Amino acid sequence: MHLKTFFTKSAAAFMTLALSLSLVPGSLHAEEPALIDAGTAVSADEDVVVSSSDEPLERQAKLKRAWVVYREKDDSHIYAITKDKQKREIQTLSFFTAFNANYHVLVVAPGRLSSFTAGDPITSTDGLKAEDFHKAPFRCRLVKVAGNSAVYLVCFGKKRLVIREGVFHRFGWEFRDVETVTQAELDAMATETDVDETTVFEEEIAVEKSAQRQLRNQLKERLNLRGKAKVRDRLVKAIGRPEVYVITPDGKRHHIKDLTAVRKHNLNLKDVTEVTIDELEAYEEGSEISSTSSATILNQNVNISTE
Repeated sequence: MHLKTFFTKSAAAFMTLALSLSLVPGSLHAEEPALIDAGTAVSADEDVVVSSSDEPLERQAKLKRAWVVYREKDDSHIYAITKDKQKREIQTLSFFTAFNANYHVLVVAPGRLSSFTAGDPITSTDGLKAEDFHKAPFRCRLVKVAGNSAVYLVCFGKKRLVIREGVFHRFGWEFRDVETVTQAELDAMATETDVDETTVFEEEIAVEKSAQRQLRNQLKERLNLRGKAKVRDRLVKAIGRPEVYVITPDGKRHHIKDLTAVRKHNLNLKDVTEVTIDELEAYEEGSEISSTSSATILNQNVNISTE
């Protein structure tokens, strides 16, 4: 049964499910948990522009983020990056007031923006659309090729060999955040100087997998504090979004397809934990839970004392 159809049948049913989808009073809005494909909404880091339609907690989440623009070290020019990989120099202060967003001018290493095509400078905000720009920060990656122990730090598509294991300790990185890539992907990256314990970076180094792991740990701690010791009890939804998921110990989120699946698996929609979009997106998308899905995933136990 489609969730939207369910709502139209009974006003009482509408209120019951609306209340069940949120534990935070400020977010109890007339939102229908319709069947929305996972991933159709704007990525959390990109969702920075404040709107008059924002729910209270949704607004707070946006205000904690920032639209990132870039300046190379020792250079006075500031650039906004478009989604089609152009850098557009910001030549008018009105750019920073045209949209209701916080901004972060990120200083990067000299030459770092050379891989972007130079677009037209921004001299006016006439016709400027926020959706045309990439607003989230470009984070680095730690990568290796299967069967090879060499690890590289990759920032803006350029790789730097990490010389020794001590470098991880020096900069607070962890080996579990290393991604495996193909040799062809690695070879396609330009090479920069190696990284050792004495390396002084010219820019902030934020590793994508590390940031995601920290967000997952943040959510897991909340679920553990609430005594959620079975996967079926780890129901979550993001602020301002109708989709409901379960979180599994392998770092995945599984979308609950519809009310038929809820009833089939006896899930309790009155006990859904509301989370930030950032926390939810830190989990890899897993298989969808439908009425025909096995209950094996849902019946997993979680050791909340050691997780």
